[in-house]
Amino acid sequence: MHLLRKSIDGVGTLCFRLVRVFRIPTLILAAAACGAFAVPAAAADPVISNGAFRMGADTLWSKGVIGTGSTVAVLDLGFGGLDASIAAGELPALGMVQRSFDEEFGIEGRTPVGSGTQHGTRMAEILVDVAPGARLLLVNYHTQEEFQDAVDWVITQAPTAVSHSNSFLIPPFDGTGPSAAAVNRAAAAGILWVNSAGNFAERHWTGRASAQGTLFPLEVAPGQVLSYSVTPFGPSSDRVRAELQQRGASGEWDTRTSVVAGSDGAFTDTMVSDGGEWRLRLTQTVGTDSLVRVFSRTVGFGGLAVGDGSVPTPGDAAGSLTVGAVPWTGTNLAPYSSRGPTQDGRQKPDVVGPTYVTANRAWPGTAGTSAATAHVAGAAALIAQEQRTIGGPTDLATLRGRLTGAAFDLGDPGFDPSYGAGMVRLDATPPKVTLAVNDDPRPLLTGIVRDQGTIGEVVVSIDGKRVKSLRSAQVRVRLPRMTAGRHRVVVAASDTSGNRVTTGRWVRGRR
Repeated sequence: MHLLRKSIDGVGTLCFRLVRVFRIPTLILAAAACGAFAVPAAAADPVISNGAFRMGADTLWSKGVIGTGSTVAVLDLGFGGLDASIAAGELPALGMVQRSFDEEFGIEGRTPVGSGTQHGTRMAEILVDVAPGARLLLVNYHTQEEFQDAVDWVITQAPTAVSHSNSFLIPPFDGTGPSAAAVNRAAAAGILWVNSAGNFAERHWTGRASAQGTLFPLEVAPGQVLSYSVTPFGPSSDRVRAELQQRGASGEWDTRTSVVAGSDGAFTDTMVSDGGEWRLRLTQTVGTDSLVRVFSRTVGFGGLAVGDGSVPTPGDAAGSLTVGAVPWTGTNLAPYSSRGPTQDGRQKPDVVGPTYVTANRAWPGTAGTSAATAHVAGAAALIAQEQRTIGGPTDLATLRGRLTGAAFDLGDPGFDPSYGAGMVRLDATPPKVTLAVNDDPRPLLTGIVRDQGTIGEVVVSIDGKRVKSLRSAQVRVRLPRMTAGRHRVVVAASDTSGNRVTTGRWVRGRR
């Protein structure tokens, strides 16, 4: 697919976004709306995220619904690499609003452990892939206080949706903390807040810390960062000591850093491994039998990890549409995707979105609940335009209801604490199949599969036994010779959004 990046007549942003989703024959229509186009000598060849097709966004693109009139704020820790992304044709050169609340590092930002980050840029690329007509606000922060200031500013901009793919490992994790309260303010203002559930199912533990010490062996590579959030949930006077320990040359365990945590939680000092054996030791120093919750920023707990209850804040906010992650090619929850319930017993996430996608050739396999969140926020922008087109409501309840109500149910039937309502989809209509079978000794099965979106797989079976699998709208299969009598030939067609239909014909065998 050859795609143009911008026009030469001052409306580059709109034209960039229009032509990203249309193949060459449709460019004539886009040109009529945008005026003359120019292809730079070194025109980039941007890619479109696989997740957009997984959700069925192409069904709306084909109707001219590309997010026009919708505004999405991408709230993140940093937007490093923006210029490179624009040069590669993955983001528009014009029309994006940038606002930084990071007083120290500016729009490029830093991660919680101090490294540079292009995370926000990757999320913006996914959003543009799904909703190329939407207007983007790129907003970053570093501290929880800056986050709250950023949210208050975003509220004044009245976007359709906010895409926030980050978490704070700060208690109480019950939707009442300051970050969750900020999200709830945005929701009260009518803004759809879309937040990642977090990638902590394998980096979370909850249980009791003994007075003698509860031990967690850690598999740590040289140069790997170690940082832990520890919170006891019991009487406010309870205390738990967390120690990061390394085995010394003598074989004894040396404490490299320690912290005593109360109900407000505490972080261990950030350590960088120089190799060797490491472990985390938790000891109840005041009180007895406190339930302790531990999050790791980096290193997992292996077989000791507890995935249940691993959604941090502000994904715990009642006003957040919280998003888990499923690889775009499958239906199973990503093993790292945080799961509910929240500390106060509410089910999260609300939905899941596609992950392990490529939205920039330089960054193949963009993963995590972060990528899933950006897809869902883009889907909201499309739904909002579609609603405006038909004169329907675009309020928060409508957008949230469309996203959850049409979701493709995964996991346990109904709403569950791993998948929520299921995979967000914009296409809930199954394919249509037209079939014909001739009367040859080896019958020829022909047919056409039509779908508003992208066809996933077409399976041909005889009497329940698969004989052919196709990924084409054209069905042309020479069936094997069959024994005398009637046989049932079935074609099962599915699209990438998970919609499925089966159509059958009776065929008489001659052998």
